[in-house]
Amino acid sequence: MAIDLSSYDSIQTGLFVRIEVTSSNILRFSDYRGTVTIDGESYVGLGKLLGVTSTVSELKGSTSTVTLTISGIPNTSINEILTSSLKGSPVKIYRVVFNPVNNVQLAIPGNPAGRFFGIVNNYTLEEDFDIENRTSTNTINIECNSVMEFLENKISGRKTNPESMKLFYPNDVSFDRVPNLVGANFNFGAPQ
Repeated sequence: MAIDLSSYDSIQTGLFVRIEVTSSNILRFSDYRGTVTIDGESYVGLGKLLGVTSTVSELKGSTSTVTLTISGIPNTSINEILTSSLKGSPVKIYRVVFNPVNNVQLAIPGNPAGRFFGIVNNYTLEEDFDIENRTSTNTINIECNSVMEFLENKISGRKTNPESMKLFYPNDVSFDRVPNLVGANFNFGAPQ
């Protein structure tokens, strides 16, 4: 659904990211400047510490990749990231439109708007160590693939052998002769 913003002189937007690592561990953060509650869930505002690569708006669903970059991660949180099961977690990214005067979410249809739905494919940690000051800064890059890419690569169907048929229909004998037909030469319609 397209958002009608024609009656507004100015707006402000923010990207809101929701990663469901487990049912009890849901990460919510945004590039907005403060904590915002959307649909009853609080999103921590990371501001410029969060970077999100651009997405492509298309009429038809397509495969795409988005990279989330979070910088300024303290050294004490690195172990928590390494032991989490982030890979394979569902990701949702929404764009929310705000009134720039009072920083309130606009109550218009289609707000928030879904920008990206996918799954965490991989993540990398980068450490920048300053030898002189003995300080380090950590950055995590989270690579997310769209749901469409996973559906494209999904293997579906089943094998055409008696064992596979018996898994679905134990009493069916229609595939029992398939092994005898393997390698057989059929010349349908050819002269004898």
